Amino acid sequence: MTDTAWMADEATSTDDSVENAEIETTENEEAVDEAEATEPEQTADDDSLDLNETAEDEDSAKNKAKTQAQSKGRDKTLIRRTVRKMVEVQGAEGDVLHVAASLLGKEEADVEGLVVTILTGDARKTNQPMSDLEDLMEADAIEMSANATALGKDRLKALWSLLGDLGKAEGALPAGIAPAAIQISKIISKEVSDEDMLTLAAVADLMKKA
Repeated sequence: MTDTAWMADEATSTDDSVENAEIETTENEEAVDEAEATEPEQTADDDSLDLNETAEDEDSAKNKAKTQAQSKGRDKTLIRRTVRKMVEVQGAEGDVLHVAASLLGKEEADVEGLVVTILTGDARKTNQPMSDLEDLMEADAIEMSANATALGKDRLKALWSLLGDLGKAEGALPAGIAPAAIQISKIISKEVSDEDMLTLAAVADLMKKA
């Protein structure tokens, strides 16, 4: 092969390579254009969704902060209430503390236990004997026995215990609802004084949750 022929063949090969490269480049550019054409564009709805998510995040942060603030407020209120009640229990008169401790089922010296029971216990159940005594005090002699009988065994026992704490009843409650009601009515009519009722009023104040 002559030099001229060899050079001609090389030139032809080079031209083919260039042409192939150009074709490949064109195909790549077309593929890129197609990819860009199919890529979804961010719409106004997407922007709105982002704004909504941001607003929700802000609302969530505000609600969390509000909840934490409310929790701290409740904690402070509980602490103040506990301290105030502890001071009241420690400063209560002996007879008042004695009756309150008996109603609450705690020792007089157990200040912490008394305070916890006052703040968390069932005040209605604890105060029931005092309420029953007050109701019977307002009745006449005939009505008192009938009303006492209607209280039933358990409430009569609790009322007898209260009268014992006041120093008005001793020993065991008479057997049977009717005899027990009659005996309690006699004690209330003859023994329970206005001073005793003032003591019970002080007990009721001491056992208030607030």
